[in-house]
Amino acid sequence: MRPARRSVLRAAGAAAVLGFGTACARIPTDSPISSRELTGQSQPGAPYVRALPPPADATAQEVVAGFVQAGVGSEDDFAVARSYLTEEASRDWDPTARITIYSGSRELTVEEGEDGRLTLVLEVVALVDERGVRGLLSSPSSREVEVSIEQVEEQWRLSEVPDGIFLSEAAFETLYGPARLYFLDARRRHLVPDPRWFPLRRGAEAVLEGLAGGPSAYLDGAVVNELPQLPGVSEAVLSTGVDGIARIAVPAPVADLPTAQRALALSQLEASLRSLRTLSGVRLVLDGEDVTLDEESRIERALPGHRPIAAGPTGVISLSDPAAEEPEQLVPDFAEAAVDSPVIAQDGVLAAALAQDGSGVLIATTDGSLEAREAATGGTFVAPRVDDAGYVWTSTRTSPGALLALAGTDSDRDAKVDAPWLAGREVRGLDVAADATRMIVLSADSAGARVDLCAVVRDADGAPASLTEPMVVRTFLDDVTQAAWYDELALIVLGTEPSSRERRGQIVDVVSGQEPLAALEPGTDRIAGSAVAEAVWAGTTDGALLRGTGDGWTEVALQGHDPSFY
Repeated sequence: MRPARRSVLRAAGAAAVLGFGTACARIPTDSPISSRELTGQSQPGAPYVRALPPPADATAQEVVAGFVQAGVGSEDDFAVARSYLTEEASRDWDPTARITIYSGSRELTVEEGEDGRLTLVLEVVALVDERGVRGLLSSPSSREVEVSIEQVEEQWRLSEVPDGIFLSEAAFETLYGPARLYFLDARRRHLVPDPRWFPLRRGAEAVLEGLAGGPSAYLDGAVVNELPQLPGVSEAVLSTGVDGIARIAVPAPVADLPTAQRALALSQLEASLRSLRTLSGVRLVLDGEDVTLDEESRIERALPGHRPIAAGPTGVISLSDPAAEEPEQLVPDFAEAAVDSPVIAQDGVLAAALAQDGSGVLIATTDGSLEAREAATGGTFVAPRVDDAGYVWTSTRTSPGALLALAGTDSDRDAKVDAPWLAGREVRGLDVAADATRMIVLSADSAGARVDLCAVVRDADGAPASLTEPMVVRTFLDDVTQAAWYDELALIVLGTEPSSRERRGQIVDVVSGQEPLAALEPGTDRIAGSAVAEAVWAGTTDGALLRGTGDGWTEVALQGHDPSFY
């Protein structure tokens, strides 16, 4: 029996609810997805999709199709998927190595090669590594996956396959859910989120194992993990009730930590578990008693500011009262100066701005507690951003492979922080998250604009030492000219819509995707937003300030430019 030269994957050997019987490989809306008790630990209420073993008369193409579709069945270490493999291939195959997520709107095909080899062709949209870190591709990409097939007792079986499983977008979203693993910043003042994707059937167990495994590569060295690296940490889950409340036994090594360190570890545990959408609550249990963190010992999530400001005709003005005839001047030392791109730290004290021609970075305070200074000169600088460790971050437009961290209190503490991956690129902007750890850097070269997510490595006092190697954030827009934090895991970006070529603003969440903003007014060159304030502002090149209304923009009476939040 010889495989056809090219064949569209069809339904034989397929999962019960994931059919290739039509042109689209997707979960039908009326699929009979059901829940039942699985072997081993399982999250109550998690969906279960049944995979089917290969029929005795399955063709070579049907075996490839069945193996792809059987990735939905994780029970008994993917036993059904392994039934499509030869005994040796089954021993070698690691289904947890990665997940390849493919588009359900395009047919998957199998093409014949030489010497019993077949090529699976699919359109890939994302990849998930063995730790649950998902990477979205900039656009769907056709991939060819080569497999080998042979006959075993007159039935086709795969003798060579790549590690990992394949899931359609719909299947992945049904069977997996996002979680946020929380680690601590270097000063142990903030929780730093690390988004992952875990099987819904495992829920709390997967989160605990993820915490024990440590942070993603780009956070490594920049965050602290107070949870001891414990084998078998998932056994800490005592039960998850039908009400979705998980009871978590505090592991003995955590219980034995000094009081302050234990509170930090418990803050990580509690916040990480609460991020699971399948859990309605979390109870930490020690010696049969519930453990409650008090407000003083609990570390909270760091969220962006909610108070809008802008550069006025002079100085830095508040936008809290857009109808005010005379807006409040927030930085006395800047009140008579024409400045651009103002920013204020979340505690409301340290402030910075650009000289109006961009040739210098100015630092001052809102209460006059420090003498104002021109902290950087001799170049053209990007808009400064302030962290709560007391540093003002900026860069020259043409990057020498480093960023500037200007100390608000003492110029002797100013630092040049190496970022070799920026060398030779045009830096368009940067922003530091409220946790003072994660940073986004917008830069461009001949290949176009790129948003990089990295982390600031600091000492225990907050002094920056270096930046980690970045990961690229997919922004969905071309020619991005601005990117800033909007929420804990979301950015607000300004760029060009690929199809219409119009300037657009978007909120890009690294977990849930994109949310377009209302069409921009002509001349818009700056946007700013805050999920905490549930507000978006825009500024135009002719000095108009506009407040977003959901489906449009309303111009306010105040004159100004370069809005932001603190």
